[in-house]
Formats: sequence, C-alpha cells, structure tokens
Amino acid sequence: MQARPNPPRHAPLRVQPAVPDAYAAMGWIEEFTELARLAIDEEDDEVLRRGYEDELLRRAVYLRAAGLFDVMDIRHPALRAMLEDAR
Repeated sequence: MQARPNPPRHAPLRVQPAVPDAYAAMGWIEEFTELARLAIDEEDDEVLRRGYEDELLRRAVYLRAAGLFDVMDIRHPALRAMLEDAR
C-alpha cells in the first residue's frame, strides 16, 4: 500500500490584478522587452533601429512612472545606458 500525499486544506491563492488595467500593463512590459530585443539585434538598418529605440523610450517613460525600474534592473549595458540617458 502506497502513502498518498495529503490534499491541500485551502485552495491555492490566485493573484488578482491590483487595478483593472493590470493585464494591459503586462502587455506594455511584453512590448517593451520585444522592442528592446529588436533595437539591440538590429545591426543593418539604422533607421529601423532608431524607430525601435524611439518607441522603446516613449514606453519607458510610462513604465518608469509605474515604478517598474525601481524593482528590476536592465542588464544589457547599451540598453541600460540609453534608458539612463533618457531620464
């Protein structure tokens, strides 16, 4: 006879969004990281890279105001410098 694990006594807690727009904010973070990857990876087309960077910096203003950069660090040196210069 095998021992069975004890079933949980309480249902797992579900994280609720702090505000109704929390899922929209997650979309902004996903878009920000994708723009960062595109800007970093683009080596051939300067105009395209600048477009990615401009959009990235536009979104960074809102993400900074929301406190995202208070709780996370940007590890890529060029991206970190670009965001610090834009302050």
